Amino acid sequence: MGADAAVIGTGAAGVKGHAASAARHFAGGGGAARRAPASARRRQRGQALLLLLPLLALLVLALLWVFDSGQVVSEKQRLVNATDAAALSAATWQARTLNFESYMTRAVIANEAAIAQSVSLRSWSAYMERLLPGTALLTRWLPILNVATLALERFWTAFNQALQPGLTGLEGLLGVVDHDLAAAQRLMDAVALEAVPEVVRGTLAANDARFRLSEGGELLLLRWSADWVRFSSLYGGAFRWRQADVLARSLDGFTTNRRNTFRPPLVGGLLRFEKRGGTELLDFETWRGVDTLSMHTAGNLLGGGVRERLPLAWAGAENGQFNRRPASHGGSLRVNPRATRLALATTLPQRTWRGLPSLRDLSTTQRRDFNPPHLVVRSQLSADALPLAGRALGVARLPDPRGRQQETGAAITGDGLFAESAAEVRFTRVAPRRDLARELPSLYSPYWHARLVAAERASSVFAAAADRVPAAWLEVLP
Repeated sequence: MGADAAVIGTGAAGVKGHAASAARHFAGGGGAARRAPASARRRQRGQALLLLLPLLALLVLALLWVFDSGQVVSEKQRLVNATDAAALSAATWQARTLNFESYMTRAVIANEAAIAQSVSLRSWSAYMERLLPGTALLTRWLPILNVATLALERFWTAFNQALQPGLTGLEGLLGVVDHDLAAAQRLMDAVALEAVPEVVRGTLAANDARFRLSEGGELLLLRWSADWVRFSSLYGGAFRWRQADVLARSLDGFTTNRRNTFRPPLVGGLLRFEKRGGTELLDFETWRGVDTLSMHTAGNLLGGGVRERLPLAWAGAENGQFNRRPASHGGSLRVNPRATRLALATTLPQRTWRGLPSLRDLSTTQRRDFNPPHLVVRSQLSADALPLAGRALGVARLPDPRGRQQETGAAITGDGLFAESAAEVRFTRVAPRRDLARELPSLYSPYWHARLVAAERASSVFAAAADRVPAAWLEVLP
């Protein structure tokens, strides 16, 4: 038992010793295992950095591309806004030019109507001076009425002597003013040919000194100049019928037709007094007014045709070139032919009026088929002027969208940015006419306004071709 116990005890101790030895063995082996991965990590250090650097480079390039794209979009929008402003400013200048010409035309027509009224007043005043002495003879049997008639006769004689030279001088002055107004109208129309292109260039430069017209834009301005020249015409010489027609429809009743008929009671069928008078424009160079009064009687007591028997009063007034062409003068030549001939024979013509001036109005083609000239502005911002960060990396060209349509209206090419804008003038009344009639466009009414419109495809293709824009962009034009 004791020996067995000793053996067992020794075995237990041996087992413990073997266990301890095994633990030391495995402990020593584990330390060697931990030391091996540390060495491997030292050999693999920096491998992640090799992967991170290309990724970082890609991120930097992406950032630069985003920055450059933002710069392109921003510059593109500024270019489009400047182009719209240039087109609208130039069209506004055109509208103001046309309104100025319309105001000049209206002033000329108003002054010519005043001249016609002045000639009418001189003719009528001279007629009254000749009529009053005859009236005084009829009233000499009525002392009270005769005194008033004689006083009126003396007053009218003095009044007419002062009126005639005063109105003659006024007619000459208004004539000079009218020709000056017509000259100002022609000058303004010519100035627009130089001013409108300068307004376009000036507006672009005022927005940004880097903005300028492209080669195609310069050609479009030349085309506009040709359209502007054909838009209106000068109505001079025999073509002054245009302003003469408007003037004739602007005269008042006293100027055109001074008529009256007096039929005495009981004998009105056999005896009557016909007053006729009127002022007319002869051959665009002469204003002439005639006033007549004649007694008309029947051929016999049984009636018959009533015709002029006795001229009672007559007078005339004339200003302009010498002209003896017969005219109606409110029916005076037809109703009172004898008195009319006496009036023409006793009229002292004046030469202070220089004739109806030549005025501008829409051309015959435009009055038939109204089509105002389109002003198309095509601007450019060169690639070298763009503030791009990509140039620091040697990227000299802009991103090309390859047919991608630009909603803002500008195209990106290797040559830079292009923008187009079109504007035109329209004739629109602020308020409708009282007679509800439609008023046609003309240079007699200042109702011209400017507005932006869509550019015509033909103009865009023509300008883009002149700018040598790639065909890929031409294909996406609307």
